[in-house]
Amino acid sequence: MWAAYLNAGQVCTSAERFYVHRDAYDDYLDAFVDRTSALVLGDPLDPGTDVGPMVSDIQRGKVIDQLDRAVQAGATIACGGDRGGQEHGHFLAPTVVTGASADTELLVEETFGPVAPIVPVASLDEAIALANGTRFGLGANVYTRDLATAVRCMREIKAGTVWINDPLTDNDAGPFGGYKQSGIGRELGREGLEAFQETKHVHMETRIEPKSWWYPYGSSHA
Repeated sequence: MWAAYLNAGQVCTSAERFYVHRDAYDDYLDAFVDRTSALVLGDPLDPGTDVGPMVSDIQRGKVIDQLDRAVQAGATIACGGDRGGQEHGHFLAPTVVTGASADTELLVEETFGPVAPIVPVASLDEAIALANGTRFGLGANVYTRDLATAVRCMREIKAGTVWINDPLTDNDAGPFGGYKQSGIGRELGREGLEAFQETKHVHMETRIEPKSWWYPYGSSHA
């Protein structure tokens, strides 16, 4: 939920898609919906609020449009999807979506709102293939107790940052940037500092004399 709903889902590295193994899917979905439904939607300046409003009515409308098209294509809203009892403001209650088709915008585009599409998968192979199946690759989150699985995901998922069991944690010492169409270059870390520099190559010879490799290929001809 933290990865999906932080800042009302308006984080560039927000979790856009959740792929869960079928063996754990039902329990995971039930727990996710229960906890999502318990989140407090309201004034972001109130310490008791969990999720505040979206940045604008235009952005909220874009997310609602994506939800509507997903439902029209067969998806189900398991919870949320409305104003969450808020009469004023650009509010969208944290939303869980199931049954979304693989080609719906919720699974191939950046939604940039508090929406969590949860999709069952049969294997790690399928999860990695689906994770890599869009033109984006900024960040990915992996939850596993198996070290071999973590290492495989780290190597095979095409994303600029892969978080293992701790989503969206910033580290100023680590480079930040994306793969594919999620950006060029890096910021933060050594690589980020190098992006603000321009490399100069200097070749220096201390002996001022003809070189054997100069045209016509021998100092005797100079």
